This record gives sequence, structure tokens and C-alpha cells, in this order.
Amino acid sequence: MPEVNPKNERLKLEWIEELQIQKAESTIDQRLAALGQYEAATGWADFAAIDRDKVNLYLEAIRATPTRMRTKKAKVRHVRGFFDWMRDDEKLSPKKVRKALLSLRLTDKEERAGNAVKRVNHATVAQIIATIQSMPKASAIDRRNRALLAFTLLSGARDGAIVSMKLKHVLWNDREIIQDPDEVATKASKMIQTWFFPVGEAIEDEVKSYLDYLKDDLGFAPTDPLFPSTLVRQDALDRFAPMGLTKAHWSSAAPMRKIFKVAFTENGMKYYNPHSFRNTLMALAYERDLGPKQMKAWSQNLGHSKLDVTFNSYGNLDANAQRRAMLNIGKAPKPDAGMAAIQAMIDEAVAKRMG
Repeated sequence: MPEVNPKNERLKLEWIEELQIQKAESTIDQRLAALGQYEAATGWADFAAIDRDKVNLYLEAIRATPTRMRTKKAKVRHVRGFFDWMRDDEKLSPKKVRKALLSLRLTDKEERAGNAVKRVNHATVAQIIATIQSMPKASAIDRRNRALLAFTLLSGARDGAIVSMKLKHVLWNDREIIQDPDEVATKASKMIQTWFFPVGEAIEDEVKSYLDYLKDDLGFAPTDPLFPSTLVRQDALDRFAPMGLTKAHWSSAAPMRKIFKVAFTENGMKYYNPHSFRNTLMALAYERDLGPKQMKAWSQNLGHSKLDVTFNSYGNLDANAQRRAMLNIGKAPKPDAGMAAIQAMIDEAVAKRMG
């Protein structure tokens, strides 16, 4: 049996066209990979021939895959999404595929395991600052790499958005970052306005110094990349080597992730990817004990319209933080000098009135 089914390939092309309207390329690739597993499990049978037997073959193959249940659940969801699309687009008869689609799911026990919270490790703000300060600063490339870590923490933006930003998207005097989906690769093409996270002067100074360097020393214009790619040329020995910065964007966030990996490992730490900095920022929000309005602003700064997304995606406490929070429940809060002064004024006014 050939490993390509022409009928299936045509259907996948149609599906991709619709996905491209609202999904990122990486998300589409994940869906196609999941669908490829369904094809392999069913011997590349026509998608239109789906039935309970083929669904069972696929689920057996998924269960035998040595991956986390969380990943298996996502793969099944992607495959189910494809067949739902076929049904809704009248490429499948709803009556004929009803039982097959109902069976295209994991068991309740597996679903619960797939919903288990993924434990995410993240660096602290202090560790990130220490890592940046340990990085070299001799060349244009060095300065870009240091600022890249600092800006990721200052903005809380996703790596795909950061590598597509231009200088004009950072309004330094307003402490604002404009993630315009017409020019910045934001998630779901969403317009995101971000104000600098309060992560300290060291981080802000690193970014400001880099921005001034780009504009004043390298002559970068507002429409040039915020984090340009590396210029590679032949050196005196005819070897290709990094020679500086271009005025072009990286084609993907892969070089950014490599910079993070090198920075942390050379500082004697485990690798923390760019996305984990969003967990760092959420841990910082907990440390600051923000009020409801501030927490909502913090959430929107991360690009979330719903607060529960922030809590569920980035707000899970590690065991130590959970322990501290639980043991402090019911204990008297530390006195606040401002509130104490206000209360003294109220007591004084009441005493005068009563007297």
C-alpha cells in the first residue's frame, strides 16, 4: 500500500486553505502530523471510508505511542477536528459517520490524564538578569543577544511576535509595545498593546542601551527589524563566519531559541525557552500580590482577553509556592503603613464626633 493517498491529499489541501486563515504554520503542521498518524494506522484508506473499525485501529496506534497522555489527547482532537470539518462541509454523510465520530475519543480516564496540569519550570527574574550579565557584550551580535533575553522579559511577548517586530513597535517614552497583527506575528492575529512589565532597571537599561545602539551607531530606521538576523560572510580564511547584523528579520524563532539555550547553559543553568518567561512573569505577579484590577491588566499585557487563560496557562503554583500560600491562609496580613494612617484618621474623626 503506497504511503500517499491522492484523494486524501486533495482533502488535506482544502482543509489547509481554511486553516491558514486563522492558524499559525506551526499549528497547521501539528494537525497534519496527527492526521498522518491516522492514515498510517488505517493503511492510508480513504478518509471518506471512516468507520468504527478504522477509528479503533487509530486509537490503538495512538495508545501504543510512547508520548504523554496530554499529547495523545491533542492528536485525537486534531483528527476529530478534521473529520468534523469533512462532515460540516458535506464531504461525509452525518448519519453514516455518526457512530464512528462518537467513538473517536479517548476514554474518560485517559481524558482526565490528558487534562493533568503540565508542570512548567521557569527561571526567576534574578536568574534571568544574572544570565544576561554573564553574556559577552563585545560585538553587535552580543548586544543583540543580551537585549533579546531582556526584551522578552520586559514585554512578555511570544517569540514569534518578537522576531517579527520592528523598531517602531517600541514606544520607549510611553513604555509601550504595539503588537500590530498587520506587521507582527501575534497569536490568532490579535492586536496586543503591552506596557513594560515591572522587572527592574537592569532589564530596562539593557534594552534601552541596545535600542540607542541600533539607531545611533548602526543607523537603523523605525521600519528596520528590532532583532535582525546575523550577517554571515567569508573570513580571511574563506570560512563562513558571523560578521555582524543584517537589516532583515529572522525567518523563524528558531535562532532566538538557540540564543536562549546557549545563554543559559553557558551560565551553568538548564535551558529555559523564551515562552517560559511568561511563566516567570506570572510568578512575579503572585509575588507582588496584585489586586483584581492589576491582575486583569497583567493578563491583558500578556495578550489574554480572559483572565482564566492567564491563570490556567501560566499561573500554576509550584509545590513550595502552594505550601506557603496554604500555610498563610488565615494569618493576619502584614500591616500596611498607608492603610494604618488612613485608619488612624478615621478613628480620630469618629472620636471627635462621639465626643
